[in-house]
Amino acid sequence: MLSPCYTHVLLIISCIIFFFSAISFIKRIQIHSNLTQPTQILSVYDNHHSQNQFSSYTTIINKNHLNTSDEQINERFLNKKVLALNKTYNSILDRLTFINPPKSICIYPKHTQNFIVFIVLSRALNFDFRQAIRATWGRNGKYKQYNIHVQTIFFVGTDDSVQSAIRLEQSLFNDVVEVVIPENYPFVAHKELASLFWTRLYCPLARLIFRADDDILLDTFLLLDYIKNHLNINTQDGLHGWFRFNNTVHRADKWAITKIEYKPKIYPPYTFGIGYLFSNVSCQRLVNAANRPKHQVIRVGDAYITGILRDLARIPYYDFQNLEYAYTFYNPISCDIFFEDKPQLLLCMSKLHVGIRDDPFEFYDVWNIILTKHHTSLSNAT
Repeated sequence: MLSPCYTHVLLIISCIIFFFSAISFIKRIQIHSNLTQPTQILSVYDNHHSQNQFSSYTTIINKNHLNTSDEQINERFLNKKVLALNKTYNSILDRLTFINPPKSICIYPKHTQNFIVFIVLSRALNFDFRQAIRATWGRNGKYKQYNIHVQTIFFVGTDDSVQSAIRLEQSLFNDVVEVVIPENYPFVAHKELASLFWTRLYCPLARLIFRADDDILLDTFLLLDYIKNHLNINTQDGLHGWFRFNNTVHRADKWAITKIEYKPKIYPPYTFGIGYLFSNVSCQRLVNAANRPKHQVIRVGDAYITGILRDLARIPYYDFQNLEYAYTFYNPISCDIFFEDKPQLLLCMSKLHVGIRDDPFEFYDVWNIILTKHHTSLSNAT
């Protein structure tokens, strides 16, 4: 039997442990609260407002990020300000929340019309592929030859098994946004819609947006050349990609959509989700369309965003002129051979697209081919 003195010592130790555990728990709650609250507030304008009308908010955005710990803004209030001040209904956008990096991602150059955002949808556990993209086709900075500034932003879902690693990645690279949505296929369309909404919130001055997956290999120089020399966004403001027509709505497989979700038998024209280009004005129109009451998101992301939602927003669509793509799972030929043989190849699907999770050496090998093709190097390009 324990002596009274020994019992008292154990009781004191237990109290001390409980005290420090309570403090630790409270701090964790405070940290989580700070991480889940956005740090900016911005009103989203309708289509008749020009890009120039956002310029007065640039300073506000950057200043807010200097004091993120002191001026956290409630996310519900932010969404209310962004979506509609006097809105009497709830939309899907009201339920989208983000965990942002500690600093502002979009630091604009002097001329914002030369600023393009690469939105890259990525699985949370694909750390190595995000790093490969940072070193290759998603490299940030000004591409001197085209006078265009590129900013790549990765959007991941919530995966508890790697959440601590995602926080570390955010602090190191400041380019990963966590969407508070489960990281699995039925929510891919929600994640893509969230990336558009986030861009309107936090990168409103970016002129152009290129949406991509983390499993593609992209000729960045060919894309920038297309933007500079062949794209007139003033006369062809819409979605630019490789559009498909008269595609039947699947009812009984991986891509199955019920009649309750979507009644028509045929999708509107839509482009492959592997990569498409559009303006920030068109992005706003997509967000406005999704903000309607009782709007339902179907799980097939490319058909939903670039087909159903685009059609609802009445956004025109255009095919990439003289630009090609390669779906390698239809053919065992590797992407490096495709890029060597096809001078107008814009993008190719990596092995990751078919679930072959090798080390991402393919990204570096193909990037070297692209650099050689354009007679450039990293030091000369950016």
